[in-house]
Amino acid sequence: MDSKKLEILMTAVNLGSFSKASEVVGYTQSGLTHMMNSLEKDVGFPLLVRGRTGVRLTPAGQRIFPLVQECLNGAKALEREILLI
Repeated sequence: MDSKKLEILMTAVNLGSFSKASEVVGYTQSGLTHMMNSLEKDVGFPLLVRGRTGVRLTPAGQRIFPLVQECLNGAKALEREILLI
């Protein structure tokens, strides 16, 4: 699974909006939407509810979101450790 897609998912959820997330991560809103569609295809179920008021996690998304956070935190810890060696 692509960690960049997971980072973007986390950013979009935390900010509640694809447009705000696109500003932070440096992608167009269309590109970000494409990446989230691809992530949902990868996992096999919808992660986000999209609406006029922004984005939020589906029940399935809520279930895996803590694991996504753990995965990203672990990857950052690994990168820090590698730099120390």
